[in-house]
Amino acid sequence: MHRDKVAYFFIAFAIYLLIRAFSMDIAAPKATVLLYAAIAVSLLASNVPRVMDLPMHYAYPVRCVEYFSFGLAVVCFIAMCFRHVVM
Repeated sequence: MHRDKVAYFFIAFAIYLLIRAFSMDIAAPKATVLLYAAIAVSLLASNVPRVMDLPMHYAYPVRCVEYFSFGLAVVCFIAMCFRHVVM
């Protein structure tokens, strides 16, 4: 029960991040938008299978999407940190 509540919270937070990323698409730097979108996709890929029954043949592709989006978020975060150090 408690695990489901945490998963639903992370899903809601991911939807908020997606809305925020796409609403500030024009004004914000692309690295920030991509960071928010990658974090949101990673959160969705890791928490949606916890609350929904997915067929087993979708488990591996969802895990690959989760790892790729997490790696992309780390790269965007490092790029943003590097940009702040250089400027």
